[in-house]
Amino acid sequence: MKASTNSSARLPPLNEPVYLRVKRAILADLVSGEFLPGMHLTIDTLTSRYGVSHMPIREALRQLEGEGILISLAHRGFKIEAVTEDYIRRIYDIRVGIESLLAHRAAELATDADIQDIRKMHEDLSALIRSGNGMAAALENVKFHNRIYAIARNSEAELILEGRTRLVRSVGDGFGGYTPDIYETVIAEHEKMVVSLERKDPKAARDAVFDHVTAARDRLLKKMAESHRFASEAASQADAPSSQRISG
Repeated sequence: MKASTNSSARLPPLNEPVYLRVKRAILADLVSGEFLPGMHLTIDTLTSRYGVSHMPIREALRQLEGEGILISLAHRGFKIEAVTEDYIRRIYDIRVGIESLLAHRAAELATDADIQDIRKMHEDLSALIRSGNGMAAALENVKFHNRIYAIARNSEAELILEGRTRLVRSVGDGFGGYTPDIYETVIAEHEKMVVSLERKDPKAARDAVFDHVTAARDRLLKKMAESHRFASEAASQADAPSSQRISG
């Protein structure tokens, strides 16, 4: 499970601080399979890989550790969290709990303007899903969910969601986003969410999001099992010896 040497890897030309570009690049390498769960990363190898100084590398790694994507190894760099079935289930437990509560609160607080905006986003997202552009639809789906949850006015809960779910979201993105077999299912799940907001029914909103997030978990677990992307708990530990490093 050793990544190929790629000394030409560079950061995307984004108009943002260097440490955020490093963070984005690390996540992209994780999604592409260049970096694998359980691998050992060091500041020196990442500095060489991305062609930047130690300081932005350190800050990017610190943020990724805070988001649960990396595990700090005392004075030996970082290890990428192993994505096991149990790990995914734990993260989705966090998601379903927080998102259900935010949806309940959003149904209590949503204005008519909020609801009209969310209905329009749902219709646009449905069209994008049906167009077959799975990755673009997956990105818009995040915006759709965030728009609903923002109504609840709980920025702390949103920060927890953003941080603790990033790795699992990256794994899901690695499968190319939405696939034709689930287009109408996802659209129907979203429709229930929107209708509950239109009716200003907090319990229905909570239940609709609970069902949707639980179904999303099951779809991801199925994809990973079918593609043999899971490592067992024991294998995840065995596959990440200290000698495994990312060549840069």
